[in-house]
Amino acid sequence: MKAAVIGDRNMTLGFSLAGVKKMRMADTPQETEEALKHFLSDPEIGVIMLLDSLAEGIRPFMNKVQGRKEVYPIIVEVPGKEGARAADPINRLIRKAVGIDVERGEVK
Repeated sequence: MKAAVIGDRNMTLGFSLAGVKKMRMADTPQETEEALKHFLSDPEIGVIMLLDSLAEGIRPFMNKVQGRKEVYPIIVEVPGKEGARAADPINRLIRKAVGIDVERGEVK
């Protein structure tokens, strides 16, 4: 499986230097949603790293996508240089997958 990146210039450049080949730069919610749909339809993609500020701009669509039954691709919201904007996305993914809140140690 391959990884894909949707982000601003700095994020895409950084991941390209790390060897990620599949990426899209986005500035608007429309560009972000279009890029996400593109990568969601690619069967080679296992992980999509999405800049958290862009994810916030398409939150209703993100909620719909994250509510789907498919396991892959996993969407990870990566904090930008401003820092994290939303609740810990990794904890949210773990809670969805196994029903455990890592921060509290509670079973949901």
